[in-house]
Amino acid sequence: MEYMFPPFIENYINELTRKGRKSSTIKRYMYDINDFAYWLHKKRATTEEINWKSISREELELFFNELIEKRNYHVRTIRRIHSVLKQIASYQKSIGQSELKSIEDIAPPELNYSLLEESEWITLREAQQLFKTLSSTIGLSEQQIETFPFYKERNILIVRLFLHYGLTLHEVHNLSMNDIIFERNQIKVEQEELVRYIQLNEKDKQLAYSYFKTIPEPVRPRYYSNDPFIVAFDFKRKTFHWSYELDQPKRMSMIAIQKMLRVEVKRAQLRKGISAQTLRNTFILSTLLKEISSDELMQRIGYTTPLSLKRYIDTVNSLKINQMKLLLANGA
Repeated sequence: MEYMFPPFIENYINELTRKGRKSSTIKRYMYDINDFAYWLHKKRATTEEINWKSISREELELFFNELIEKRNYHVRTIRRIHSVLKQIASYQKSIGQSELKSIEDIAPPELNYSLLEESEWITLREAQQLFKTLSSTIGLSEQQIETFPFYKERNILIVRLFLHYGLTLHEVHNLSMNDIIFERNQIKVEQEELVRYIQLNEKDKQLAYSYFKTIPEPVRPRYYSNDPFIVAFDFKRKTFHWSYELDQPKRMSMIAIQKMLRVEVKRAQLRKGISAQTLRNTFILSTLLKEISSDELMQRIGYTTPLSLKRYIDTVNSLKINQMKLLLANGA
């Protein structure tokens, strides 16, 4: 499906033609631009023309996250799409038009197979500090303290699903009641044709059930339904959101999950940059340190090729003893 692009997109394509770019190259660029536009319209649930100045950093991160984790695009493809979007932003700036600041500033996705840096995982101390803060009212206003008991367990569960089970942002966001099997302590995770079952420990199963029961019954997700499991909270009304359009609880968006994690990291006085991917990285590295087989780990985290684990395996093999001790965060 094609969408009406802002006029500057057509001007940019015309500029490429004027410079003598091959028709195959221009066709490829148009495909990439259309792909991003389709994703953006779908994410915002609109068919109206979108002002690209309004595109946020979070939306760009989610887009590239989908290319990497859900579509499993090749490194070269993702870098090309990133380059196309950056060139559009540069073109706008070069002709003195309104700047596309978020696109201009977006860093290229981490796609190379170099070793992970220490900033790309969290330590045991950081994990403990984060969970301590998630359970406390430290740094909250009186108004926030009033609503804190409603969403506290939800937020803790989200972080534990990233850090202790290696789920992706997309997977946590997509969880529905059909995927929650309380009687077996299991979560079903579907990724394209691949389906895997995550076995929760008893503590986390109880946490998941306690969060579920915290949601007031009139807006609570229904058992064995497509109702979302991770529900958005309405701070103004001091209850969980209900979507009247869909006649079900409102799913917590990926952007809202990212924001929640950033807020909690800041409240815990931890370093900037800790994200869902950081927590998933920690799970993968600390699980590899337990010397389980690559095949078993691939099954747990939903990878389909050993190449996806190479960067993590090489990183673990390079770690020093003190780094290994600091890394064992998924036992926190």
